[in-house]
Amino acid sequence: MNGADIQLWTAPTQVTVSDGESNPAAIASRALQLRSREQHQIASNFEAGNYEMASSFVWMRTMALLKKQLASLGIEFIGELLQRPDIDEYSEISTAVSDAEAISLARDLGIITSVQTMRLLHSQQVVTHFAAIDNDPSLDEDEIMTREEAIGCLRVCVQGVLGQETVSVAEDFKSFRSKLETETFTLQSPEIVKLFSSPYFFMRTAISILLSLFKTGKGAQLEHTARNANLIIPHYWEQLKAPERWQIGQAYAQEFSEGRKESVKGLHAVLVSVGGFDYVPENLRSSTFVQVASSVIAAHQGMNNFYNEPAPMSELASLGTSIPSPALAKCMTAVLCVKLGNSYGTSHAAQEPANRVLGSLSKERWYYYFNERLGHDRVILSKLRDTRCQGRWVSIVQTLGLEADQISDKNIKALFNSTVQNDMAKLSSVALRLMDKALGS
Repeated sequence: MNGADIQLWTAPTQVTVSDGESNPAAIASRALQLRSREQHQIASNFEAGNYEMASSFVWMRTMALLKKQLASLGIEFIGELLQRPDIDEYSEISTAVSDAEAISLARDLGIITSVQTMRLLHSQQVVTHFAAIDNDPSLDEDEIMTREEAIGCLRVCVQGVLGQETVSVAEDFKSFRSKLETETFTLQSPEIVKLFSSPYFFMRTAISILLSLFKTGKGAQLEHTARNANLIIPHYWEQLKAPERWQIGQAYAQEFSEGRKESVKGLHAVLVSVGGFDYVPENLRSSTFVQVASSVIAAHQGMNNFYNEPAPMSELASLGTSIPSPALAKCMTAVLCVKLGNSYGTSHAAQEPANRVLGSLSKERWYYYFNERLGHDRVILSKLRDTRCQGRWVSIVQTLGLEADQISDKNIKALFNSTVQNDMAKLSSVALRLMDKALGS
């Protein structure tokens, strides 16, 4: 982020761990956030060959500390950042926020780099896989975590999280959040100037906060919120992506159904000013699709995913023959998670309902996914760098009958062409480039 960005976090001081460092005790000694006893415990487990135990402990402590840092922003605010209305002040962040969500949010907030994000997501997959395998001495060598895999996990956890000094929260964005409901901004206000020069993530977050304030605000608080929304959203409307536009329309429909007249009036003014009523859903069934799709993704990213994916995937396939447009992005990610699987395979029992959902998707919806969603879909882009997932991706896309000239972004078009041509090397290269861009947006 550049100097004009709204900084949520002060820059952390990190201990450097060389990528070539292979001594577990030396790496663990650089974990500033671990007690000396914990550092020695990690080294001892490595010395005893207990690689799964050492990695599971390191990962558990890493995620606990990362989520603790995130929680210092406030649990409700975390819910807004993640666009998770189910997270409120009574939620426990350790269980309400998945490891993958915490890692992605930490990247957006500048706590970790894009490279550390990639490595942490890979380590999560490795640790989760081996943690789910029974401790059977008769297992083949290739079914047991290797020393190199365990050291890789330790190294990235220390580089990204455990080697940081405690990160403190800057007040800039928290103050901005409070002012949205207590002051009326102008285009010349320093906060608005900063916001318009910030990465897309912060604009998306500001919109989520405004929509949340429409739901809870009263009196003068609601008046400030409405005026600020009518300043920010129209000014940025042309740059807003489809999911955020649908989010605004969804908020209007919900406030209308609950009879909150003043909130409806404020959101109505915003939508009129941008001609945005095309994004108001006919009903609220999309929220159900989003919730179930999120359950599919959570099952896929968790332990025993092959066993846990079929139930929510079957539920998603049974919700209806047409996915509401506001829920399409999340549902596409969910069904592709099931179809692409991971480097260890796919959930066989989840394939049939996933195929039913795929069969209901028109070409227009696939073009929407390629043009509006794929370039920002970190979950799927990360999979397109895995050889086995690539093969499944190629099998899906080559049967769709899509035309490259209907895809607008040159990088997405390059990814599509390499898929159709079965050029795995280029597919990997383009997917990596898109992932870097998504992590930096």
